[in-house]
Amino acid sequence: MGLRTASQVVSDAIYPVAIGVPVGLYLYGIMGLSDDQNANRYAAESGLQSAVTIGVTYGMVVALKALFDRDRPFQAHPDCITPYDGSTDGSLPSGHSAGAAAIATTLSLRYPEWFVIGPSVLYALYTGISRLHLGMHYLSDVLTGYAIGAGIAWGINALNNELFNLADPILPAFAPSGSAALHGPSHIPIVALSFSL
Repeated sequence: MGLRTASQVVSDAIYPVAIGVPVGLYLYGIMGLSDDQNANRYAAESGLQSAVTIGVTYGMVVALKALFDRDRPFQAHPDCITPYDGSTDGSLPSGHSAGAAAIATTLSLRYPEWFVIGPSVLYALYTGISRLHLGMHYLSDVLTGYAIGAGIAWGINALNNELFNLADPILPAFAPSGSAALHGPSHIPIVALSFSL
């Protein structure tokens, strides 16, 4: 696979990731796939928090794109950059970078384990690099997108108790003690892999 193809794959992955992570976590929780009731609640809360973070992030990105209305690199330099696609909305900020940073930050805050943080951050970084490589954004667009996505994720995380109280009717119930869910269970699977030998 060539570098440009890899960049296209990573760039295009933002849509299934931005939808799949919140929906997957929420469904895992409400379907009660864990034997631990508090783990189910925590997963559903994480899905809800991810969805709200993505929604607010993309709302901010759309507003800022309209405000700045900056030409994309391939529009400003058509003689030396071949466009990846025909996107004509504003270049600043990068919505792909903002979305990737929002997801990576939310997952890292909710599941502070190396096997979540490492892949999440690498994915977010390569998403920004892919947007540069494909001629869709300037470095300032990507960095601004990262700041927006991470900042909104931190802000939503700081307000998550209020969010979860509002959403209580659509979240699974706590186990009778309830205390484990406040700190987060240590055994919710994010990705399950199996290999045949």
